[in-house]
Amino acid sequence: MALVGRSPEERRRHGFVPQFAKSTDSAVHGDNRSHPTLAEVAQRKQEIELWEALNVGGYRFAKAGTIVGALVSAVLVVLAVTPIPPNWPWDIPTMILAVFTAVATVTCGLLWFDNPRAASRPEVLEIVPFSRAENLRLMTEQTVEPYSAECTCPGCGDMSAHLIRGPATGEPGWAMVTRRCGVCEREWAQA
Repeated sequence: MALVGRSPEERRRHGFVPQFAKSTDSAVHGDNRSHPTLAEVAQRKQEIELWEALNVGGYRFAKAGTIVGALVSAVLVVLAVTPIPPNWPWDIPTMILAVFTAVATVTCGLLWFDNPRAASRPEVLEIVPFSRAENLRLMTEQTVEPYSAECTCPGCGDMSAHLIRGPATGEPGWAMVTRRCGVCEREWAQA
């Protein structure tokens, strides 16, 4: 049985550069690298989408509304208060409009100077490939797992027919095959 897939050098050549994610619940406790599952990656993606939907950058028209409203309100008050003879039938409607414009100006001003303190953007989680040393350490700690054609990766949770190969040196003696996940490169033994 041969392992079918790209070598680490080919992955690097084709632009797959692992980025390390920060998480408190690491699958590998002795290493600084975290290995999030596909479910955790999907949940973090939803958190980021929610954050982006809620953090729209404030009120876009508040500044312009405050400035324009203040100017219009000032002009209307001047027109309503000044004793210009042809203006007298419009004094009361002009004053009412000036009051409504002043209220809208104050509302826009409050929105303009309101600085909501949004939480920082959640960090993107990405699948981090397992190294050979991590795989060997995890395989030695692994309990005996029966062979199944389709199984769940213990590293990322991917459910598919993972690649198989014969056990190599350093892997458990009870292993009949070694599975390899194509998503996170986690290897585990099956009897």
